[in-house]
Amino acid sequence: MSFPKLSKVVDESQIKIEHKFLVKKYELVLDRLKCVGCGQCSIVCPRDAILFGPASAVYESKPKDLNAAVVDTIDENLCVMCGTCAYFCPFDALDLYFDGEKVNIEEMDITKFHSLPKLEPKTVYCSHIKRDAKVYWEGETKVTYEIEKNESEFKKHYMNKCPGDCHKCEEICPTDAIKFRELGDAWESKILIEIDDEKCINCSACMLVCPQDYFKTTWSDIHTSGPYNDMFWDPIKERLLKQEVKFTEE
Repeated sequence: MSFPKLSKVVDESQIKIEHKFLVKKYELVLDRLKCVGCGQCSIVCPRDAILFGPASAVYESKPKDLNAAVVDTIDENLCVMCGTCAYFCPFDALDLYFDGEKVNIEEMDITKFHSLPKLEPKTVYCSHIKRDAKVYWEGETKVTYEIEKNESEFKKHYMNKCPGDCHKCEEICPTDAIKFRELGDAWESKILIEIDDEKCINCSACMLVCPQDYFKTTWSDIHTSGPYNDMFWDPIKERLLKQEVKFTEE
């Protein structure tokens, strides 16, 4: 019998992968009831083990009461149980376990040995999911859609494409920051989608779930302190600033 023995369990409430050695067991658990679909776990994974999407399709396959989690898969063959995904998850949806006991952030090797700097987040209450998020970044989210010049074509787009019956961005936004204008108002004002900058935390969930690619989130800074290993942290930071999520092939 060879070790480690790898396994994965996927159901409506979680994705759990397990690495079982002769006398030790590691588990990584994604709580799909807490996952908002922001993509940060995929961005920071040093092994590209966490994949998204196609986000809109994965979203459609989830029950609506799961907050539209859009993580597609966690590859148990690539994951090395480092805990980086749990460390950066803004919504505490990921946990690492050792022999059945949850490993606290400060007890992970990546923090004990300063592979990563200490995150300095601010706590923001998210009205839609009714719990807090750890916001450790500065960023912005822009709407890239430009309204058609022809009113008839715009009405067709509004009724059949966006928003149509979609509204995924509104439904997935943890802070209720996204609203669509009514058809007539949207045409007159030439504004289809409104983002409330006071509410928006720039988590990028809307960008990942939009089937029309009408959102673009970028980060300009990450709030950290303390020592770190630049060989480990620098590539992760670069991907975070660009919001480089990894996707499965459609």
